[in-house]
Amino acid sequence: MNSLKKFKVIKTFNSIADRYILANHLLSFGQDVCWRRTLCEQIYSSVKEKGVVLDVATGTGENFKYCLNDFKVKIGIDPARKMMEIGKKRFPDVVFMEGIAEELPFRDNSIDLITVSFGVRNFADRKEAFREFNRVLKKDGILAVLEFFPMENGSFINKAASAYIYNILPYLGGIITGNFNAYKYLAKSIKNFIMPEIMKLELKERNFDVINNHRIFPNVYVILGRKV
Repeated sequence: MNSLKKFKVIKTFNSIADRYILANHLLSFGQDVCWRRTLCEQIYSSVKEKGVVLDVATGTGENFKYCLNDFKVKIGIDPARKMMEIGKKRFPDVVFMEGIAEELPFRDNSIDLITVSFGVRNFADRKEAFREFNRVLKKDGILAVLEFFPMENGSFINKAASAYIYNILPYLGGIITGNFNAYKYLAKSIKNFIMPEIMKLELKERNFDVINNHRIFPNVYVILGRKV
């Protein structure tokens, strides 16, 4: 596991925890809310059982604001303690746990749904995380990923979005949060990330059947996998 990346990610998110939600709303012009709601719509058209949901890289627990409330047990896990402190105040009915995607503290075949919003690209070992997801999910359980990916072509919209994300967003994020380096890292993590088709292949290698690969913005996708 890349311990240096793990440390850097934790430090980055802890440093912007108190303004993270506000920054997301402002920097995306409110689109982050629409993206999460789209994720919820995709989930409920695919999930069968509503027993236990695990939100990985949960941060401040934002996913629980828009869906997942009808699950019997709701768990959020994240390595950034300061982010989860905010989540605990917002969602007292959610069990928040400090931990990482690559080492989930749950039994085999115990989770009905795993959600990850804008967190996969920050994993220290993505393939190991996918292996863990498959281990803890019940048969036919769903993994739902909402994530930024690099731009796929040179259309005008994609070029404009690229310029905004890579050149403008880091400075705006720095102004809002007071941490320019954090948003430089986040922009770089998008630019250097894999393409959606690669993630699909990685999920298939970890015994997931990819049942949805839906682009909802030039570089934002919802990808759903069912454990087989």
